[in-house]
Amino acid sequence: MKLPELKEKLKSKYIVRVVAGVLTIALVGTGIGATAVFAEKDSTAVTAEADSTTDSSKDADDIADKLMDSVSLKDNDADKDESVYLISDANGNVNKTIVVDHLKNKDKKDTLEDASNLSDIENVKGKEKFTQSGDKLTWQAGGKDIYYQGTATEEPPVTQKVTYYLDGKEISPEDLAGKSGKVKIRFDYTNTTSYTETVNGEKQTVSVPFAAITGLVLGDGFENIEVTNGKAEVSDSSSVVLGYALPGLKNSLGIKDKDLDGDVNIPEYMEMTADVKNFSMPAAMTFVVNASDYVSTDGIDTSDLDDMINDLKDASTQLQDGSKTLAEGTDTLTDGLSTLQSKLGTFASGVGTLQSGLKTYTDGVSTLSGGLNTLGNSTGALVSGADKLNDGAGQLASGSATLKDGLKTYTDGASELQAGINKLYNTLDAGLTDKQKAKIQKTAVESVQDSFKGETGVTVQKTIYAGLRYQTDDNGNVIGDGDLYTSLYNGTVGQKFEENLDSAYALVVKTVLSTAAGDESGTVQSDVLAQTIKERYKKASDAYEAAITVSVQSGTLDETTKAVLSNTQYQEAFITYNAIQNMSASQLAEAIYAKTNATDTLISMTETQLKETLESDKNSSDIKSGVETALNTLATKLSGACEQVSEQVASSAAITGAQGTMDTVKAGLGNEKDEKTLIGGAEKLTSSNNKLNAGATALNAGASQLSAGTQSLMNSVPTLTSGIKQLVDGSNTLVANNAQLNSGASQLADGTNQIVSGVDQLTTGSKTLSEGAHTLADGMVQFNEEGINKILDAYNGDLKTFTNKLQAVIDAGEEYQTYSAIADGQTGSVKFIYKVASIDAKADSDK
Repeated sequence: MKLPELKEKLKSKYIVRVVAGVLTIALVGTGIGATAVFAEKDSTAVTAEADSTTDSSKDADDIADKLMDSVSLKDNDADKDESVYLISDANGNVNKTIVVDHLKNKDKKDTLEDASNLSDIENVKGKEKFTQSGDKLTWQAGGKDIYYQGTATEEPPVTQKVTYYLDGKEISPEDLAGKSGKVKIRFDYTNTTSYTETVNGEKQTVSVPFAAITGLVLGDGFENIEVTNGKAEVSDSSSVVLGYALPGLKNSLGIKDKDLDGDVNIPEYMEMTADVKNFSMPAAMTFVVNASDYVSTDGIDTSDLDDMINDLKDASTQLQDGSKTLAEGTDTLTDGLSTLQSKLGTFASGVGTLQSGLKTYTDGVSTLSGGLNTLGNSTGALVSGADKLNDGAGQLASGSATLKDGLKTYTDGASELQAGINKLYNTLDAGLTDKQKAKIQKTAVESVQDSFKGETGVTVQKTIYAGLRYQTDDNGNVIGDGDLYTSLYNGTVGQKFEENLDSAYALVVKTVLSTAAGDESGTVQSDVLAQTIKERYKKASDAYEAAITVSVQSGTLDETTKAVLSNTQYQEAFITYNAIQNMSASQLAEAIYAKTNATDTLISMTETQLKETLESDKNSSDIKSGVETALNTLATKLSGACEQVSEQVASSAAITGAQGTMDTVKAGLGNEKDEKTLIGGAEKLTSSNNKLNAGATALNAGASQLSAGTQSLMNSVPTLTSGIKQLVDGSNTLVANNAQLNSGASQLADGTNQIVSGVDQLTTGSKTLSEGAHTLADGMVQFNEEGINKILDAYNGDLKTFTNKLQAVIDAGEEYQTYSAIADGQTGSVKFIYKVASIDAKADSDK
């Protein structure tokens, strides 16, 4: 066959088939994979006939190459990406349209201009606001993309009609649910768009090139599934049907069914048949996209068609990528349905709570009705009570006046109390003056002197004498004569002077420490007495040392730390304790004696007194009487030394005690910021004086108004009893409707469980759909290897009379950029998703 003959033959039939196939390929580039089934069709005859003449083969390839170069896939880089969700019943009638728009802020602008005719617009992915003037929207984007949704009532550009048949007869979806037999489902698509385009000087009226892809998830019990314009994917768990159509394309291109054969098809509908038991259809969905959103063209040119085969291969590679994108999209759909499935569990739980709450409500209504009936029977008591209330209100008004006067007296006293506390705090905060310290010390010394002149001095002298005269056990019981007495009596004191001196010195040390420690029992050992005295200094010393540590570590001084460090008593205690903490009992007694401004030491004083006593009594004729007199004389002199120690201790303790008492009282007063302390409490107490007085005045005024109001209430009691009667009647009506409310709640709970079950099936179906999409992607590889080559082999003829319509279709597709509206100068992309109601074998299709 020569080239002219081949071209003449292809002008009529083959040219239509090839161009339709090219458009089909272009539409597959949307990423939905509508025509994977096309790759499975048998086109061997076309290939054989196209290859029968070697001379014509190269020409056919060159023409096909050039056509594919002029029609290529493009990326979606629109400024506004729009998704239109159409919720329909099982017959395809749309009940609600929801539109989701994505404004791409490519330049990170602060504001984005948009146009929209949607209602109920709301931001779904952020808190950005907008202003609206007519159809014009201005978004405060802040450099971000904007995602918003709204509702619409406009008819979509493609409508679908779903028809069901059972055993050859048409049947409604409601009646088909749960039936068995030979089932046929047909989806008819209608393209309602019309555009007039001028191409090469000629006007062409065409439709927007929409592709419709429908997926069905079938229930159990489907066998022998056959699909027209699609394919079925069957697994052990579910069955999925995928179908496609190109509504309006044949009319736009002027193609008749007779121009097409089994190799190339431009379907207007999708149909499936199957043998079914207990029919159900858990999910059905249709995607409609504009091919021009994904296909770019700069005009079809049939000249210079050489060396274009590589571009066709590149386009087919992009075709494979699009089918891969579909598989990924179905995976996303599966994930979303899983999320929906988990959220529906929460929703079902909420419905259960609602049902329980309604039961509680109806029980409460019954209880209320009973109470109101009781109230209605108690109106007599109400009248009597109102009369008593009126009398009580009068008494309240009188009492509030008395309260007002009493509160005034109370607040005045509180103010005086606060002033007195503040004065006391300031006095304590100033501390002791030198004059006050001198007076305190003088009083303490005089007290000690007076004490020693009286019984205390006698007691101390007797205690010292007993210690010199007798030997005692640990409990102070006399068990014999003392060593000093025995030595004096036997005339051996001179021989044992050192031992007697040690014994006398030990007694003096114990007496000094007992006096300093305030012990009058005489039974406590010197070491214990010394430790007691050290502990008295240690408490103040530890406080001073802690204040030093805090100031060093923090580098700052708070008020408490500053007060401790500036307190001379704490300073002296710190110095004294560090000096005496490791002293023995005798060393501590010597240190205390030294503070009396003594010119000698206790040991030297004791030694001197002992010698003087022995010398004065040495020649006494009555040894025993002389010994007694000597011991008394020594005891008297040692008692005088103890008196000097007591005066010094009393003087120091008086100052420390007075300052400590003042600090304790001051700490007890607290501060004005702490309401739990005396100062803070007084401040808090007086801070509300004005409010209390104002409140008492207001209470008195309110009580007067209350008294007037209760009188008005008395006058309104007849009206009140009439209203109670109406409440009783109304509550009885509510009780009458309780059963209906509980029944409705039960029905809602049952319906919710059915929805949860349906979503479970839809989730299962979506997983199967995802598996089918992956299978579809694999099929695209085969289509790339076989379908494109078959089309190129079959492609030949004269394109000039046909390309004008083709260009017009593409131009119409590029003009259709939005379903709602779009701002001037912006580009758009739109897709439609039709959600068809499921059909449950146990419920009607609307559910």
